[in-house]
Amino acid sequence: MFISGLLQILKDIGISKRLYAATLSVVLCIVLGICIFIFPIGIFTIAIVVLFALAGLFAILSILSVIAELKSGFDGIACRMQFNKEKKEQSSQRDISSENELIILTSNFHKLADQLELKLQEIDSLQVELEKERLNAERNECAKDYFLVNMSHEIRTPMNAILGFADCLQHSLKDREDLKSVSMIIRSGETLLATLNDLLDFVSIQTGDLCFSPSVFNLKDTIHTVMLRNESYVKQKKIGINYTIDEDIPESIYGDPARLTQILQNLTSNAIKFTEMGGVLISARLMEDHDDHVIIEFRVHDTGIGIDADMQEMIFNPFEQGTSNMQRKFGGTGIGLSIVKHLTAIQDSEIEVKSRLGEGSEFYFSLSFLKSHAGGHVEEFNSLDSYENDDSDFGKDVHVLIVEDNMMNRELVIKLLQKKGYKTFIAENGRLALDKYEYSDYDIILMDLQMPEMDGYETTRHIRNMKSSKKDIPIVAMTAHTIKGEQEKCLSIGMNDFISKPFQAKELYEKVRKLVSANRNAMLK
Repeated sequence: MFISGLLQILKDIGISKRLYAATLSVVLCIVLGICIFIFPIGIFTIAIVVLFALAGLFAILSILSVIAELKSGFDGIACRMQFNKEKKEQSSQRDISSENELIILTSNFHKLADQLELKLQEIDSLQVELEKERLNAERNECAKDYFLVNMSHEIRTPMNAILGFADCLQHSLKDREDLKSVSMIIRSGETLLATLNDLLDFVSIQTGDLCFSPSVFNLKDTIHTVMLRNESYVKQKKIGINYTIDEDIPESIYGDPARLTQILQNLTSNAIKFTEMGGVLISARLMEDHDDHVIIEFRVHDTGIGIDADMQEMIFNPFEQGTSNMQRKFGGTGIGLSIVKHLTAIQDSEIEVKSRLGEGSEFYFSLSFLKSHAGGHVEEFNSLDSYENDDSDFGKDVHVLIVEDNMMNRELVIKLLQKKGYKTFIAENGRLALDKYEYSDYDIILMDLQMPEMDGYETTRHIRNMKSSKKDIPIVAMTAHTIKGEQEKCLSIGMNDFISKPFQAKELYEKVRKLVSANRNAMLK
């Protein structure tokens, strides 16, 4: 009983502690053995002998328990590895008790090491293949981006000339049928351009490359731009378009005017498309006025065909237009509202709709903008006629240097500016532009970005590095590219503004007038 109890106690103690105890017991036995020979035989000697026997027994039992446990562990490992081997090779069962357990264990560990090495080699091979696939994916992604950018550029460049010359022709024609034909050309070109823009934006949203460029802007100018872009469309459909702005909204606010324009443009063009009678109203209302920011609610209301209640959630999904019949009748890609939904969601807002069949629709959302400076009265314009500026007198003494290598676009800009009395001068690339500018004075430069010899970026840097006051001339970038960050790059190197091809004639006039006036006022101070 004593021995079995002692074994049970030892079993509950870890192997390392048992080995320490056994070692101490052996040392104690040696000391007690020496004492037996030193001291004479008596009661004390008998006690030492008893202690010697107990210490020796404890040491033996500790060592035996450690050996038994190690053997049990080796047998378990060897049996398990032998079982795995027999299962894999489907061989007959072996009696491992007749073999040395350590030999079996060592042999199996060597085999495991060989297998591990093979697995590591396979992993290395897979990593090489994965790296190749990653590089291929990156090359394919770059090729896709390069294709999209160049496709956009190659379509936008001739489209600028098509729409521009068609607009000029429209203003010179008197015959009603001819006017109708030219109007259809313009509308078809605008539809093609809008489709291209939607596809590029949709790809950017899917890849997460959509960027925002906040700046100080005038809300009235932003909505004005939307009105200009849709002017020919509403005239063609013979419907009205109007907008109102809350007088309490600050004149200048801080946000991304391009993305706001994109949202309003998509909603407005969509409203016009589904409206046959009546018109479209864009409104901006101040919802909250805080010390550092304002919250503005935008609404686009139309008197069109309306949307069935069951379809109002679905229309924000990509490629959805309510019904297939609507898609056939009205056309479009079906991604405009999906883009609007993503653009508002990214800005912590949500686009909502109220609509009834046959009674029109109203899309609305709210956005937060930082204040640039509080106050300022924003006038309410009730028609597009309010935007007509008399440039005839202003343009007569304005000298414009047009730096453009594309002949069609060059001729278009010349035609548009000369129509308003501007004096135009031509340079087909940046190097020629620098030569002309060195010996002549101009009031503004319209700078294409992609040109042979010297592009618009390098030309602008040379001008801004001039020692004289000529370095301060206003420069407007003109490009058909839609590369991410293009506008920011232009502004960062010293350009004053950016105009994307194709552009509206009124947009060109306004930018030229605004920059030339500001520069002249600055020179007078």
